[in-house]
Amino acid sequence: MRIGWFLALLLSGCSSGPAVAPGGIVSANPCIDAVLAEIAAPGQIAAVSAFSHKADSASAPLAWARKHPAVGITAEEIIAARPRLLLTGNLASAGTNAALTKAGVKMITFGVPATVQESLLQVRQVSQAVGREAAGEALVGRIENSLIRSNSHSSKISALIWQAGGFVAGKGTLQDELLARAGFSNASETYGLKQWEQLPLETVIRKPPAVIFMASSADGDEARILAMRQRMIARLGGKTRIVPFPDKLLFCGGPTIIDVMHVLKL
Repeated sequence: MRIGWFLALLLSGCSSGPAVAPGGIVSANPCIDAVLAEIAAPGQIAAVSAFSHKADSASAPLAWARKHPAVGITAEEIIAARPRLLLTGNLASAGTNAALTKAGVKMITFGVPATVQESLLQVRQVSQAVGREAAGEALVGRIENSLIRSNSHSSKISALIWQAGGFVAGKGTLQDELLARAGFSNASETYGLKQWEQLPLETVIRKPPAVIFMASSADGDEARILAMRQRMIARLGGKTRIVPFPDKLLFCGGPTIIDVMHVLKL
């Protein structure tokens, strides 16, 4: 789930695999990896985030990511990689960033975009950082083309993006903007939810939206909850359409927007 992924990004620092060649560009952020997969020149990236080696947390193509060594987010591991440039998230602890700065690691930090424009700006910032501006503009163009509305609804229909763990993308999120661009009205507002709040199944059953975008599989306790949700919604008799929407599509902006819009354009 999205919240768990952020906590893991904060706390995890373990990676495995071949050593990182010193003096290269290292990314410790799976969302930045997704951008680099689209714009970086062959051999330009020395290492990627350990999260990009895992199918359930990777936003970059796995085949591309696994061609590179992986690093975690601890200061010790990053310093040992001896990068000439580190691209990382702004979720790292102040202590980690201080240790990296003290060690002389040049780094650029990136947040999680909350809008399409922030996502496009981030693509341009990453491409400038690695000297691949033309490739970055090409990716920006592909993202913008994906945003052209193709749904032929006469009026916006109600929809939800509902995580396996029960959290809903509400107003003020990138996903809310993408729903609107695809011709939907975010039903989260109907339920009085804010950006990322849990939506009880009982509430949905009482007042279901026309479409629910949600994961079709999950692990552990979330798998049990998801199965119960699927059974209950099936009893609505076709009032609500369920569309598979992997939770990993909630992690990043950038090229992930293209994949999200492909799902949303029914």
